[in-house]
Amino acid sequence: MKLAIAGSTGVLGRAVIPLLVQQGYEVRALARSVAKAKKLFPRDVEIVECDLLAPGIEKTIAALLEGCDAVAHIATAIPSDASAPNAWEANSRLRTDAVRMLLQASIQVGAKQYLQQSITMAYPDCGDEWITEDIALDTSPARATVCGPVNAMEGMLCNIPAHELNWCILRGGSFVGKDTFQERAIENLRAGKEVVPCDGKNFISLIHVNDMATATVAALKYAPAGSTFNIVDEPLRQSEYSDRLAASIGAAKPPRAENSNCPPSWRCSNQHAKTILHWTPTHDIIPK
Repeated sequence: MKLAIAGSTGVLGRAVIPLLVQQGYEVRALARSVAKAKKLFPRDVEIVECDLLAPGIEKTIAALLEGCDAVAHIATAIPSDASAPNAWEANSRLRTDAVRMLLQASIQVGAKQYLQQSITMAYPDCGDEWITEDIALDTSPARATVCGPVNAMEGMLCNIPAHELNWCILRGGSFVGKDTFQERAIENLRAGKEVVPCDGKNFISLIHVNDMATATVAALKYAPAGSTFNIVDEPLRQSEYSDRLAASIGAAKPPRAENSNCPPSWRCSNQHAKTILHWTPTHDIIPK
């Protein structure tokens, strides 16, 4: 099977492409920087230049997917400072304009399978309740900047008949591991700058990037057409995670900002993925 991957040089792309090659897939990496991709991947990975946000890309994207049996869209642009002006603009466009373009091009070239990375953070606050894939995503105005594009993205896939394109959505938890935001948390803990918001009782759903990679491969093999999966490790309360992360590096437990706003609680279940995809997370979400 020949697979085109958008977002190939990102943290997930760097983890999943070697696995795909090992599994015998022919991989076409769509990369903004061909030079960077050539340094990352072996010679048997085909690399083509592609910026999903470049003007006029919609006129050439189908040619870049020609001959591919499957397409995976794992490109993101998560801002380092979420509060900065227009911080989410590029990421929102990747979840709307780029998805629309890739879906149309996938159908045009006759690709049979399409895999879309999504996020569990688009669920509403569910407190201590377990969140399964049938829980509707958050449509509240307060979280429209983050959740609105995710709702639009998933809606586009759901509007495509499964017999026309075998699509699957993987709602990943917050990434941990090398080159993820976890590294910033570790730096803040060492510097005594990390603070747990509210009382820390909210649940967080994390996933090691290497486990997200194995789930991606499993979805290509086993996901039924028109399916959605939470790809997460076992949820932890924010306070437990932060305290364990601090202990792992010999730092002090971070203080609680009990007067701050409490973040949403996402206690996401991975049982559906375990059952259908024959997948389970195996990497520690707390570094040792």
